[in-house]
Amino acid sequence: MSAAQSLTLTLTPELAARLAAATERTGLPPAELVLRALADHLDGVTAYGRLGEEMAFIKDRLAELAGIVGEALAEPPPAAVAEICRYRAPKAPPA
Repeated sequence: MSAAQSLTLTLTPELAARLAAATERTGLPPAELVLRALADHLDGVTAYGRLGEEMAFIKDRLAELAGIVGEALAEPPPAAVAEICRYRAPKAPPA
């Protein structure tokens, strides 16, 4: 995809009013002000999106890890305990 050289945007009335106020405060032309704002915030916006994806990945891996830990810490069935126990309690004599 080639880089955009020009872009036409439609601003909401609220954003247009904020741009007009910022133009008056700074004395910069609206186009210059928008270009500076875009340059300042573009990296932050893309990093935020990437961060969201990474957080979702980490959340999924933590869920997997919690499942594995849960399985490892679960009480084994009694038959399995009898199979792995080296020292078994002597069986009570039949009554």
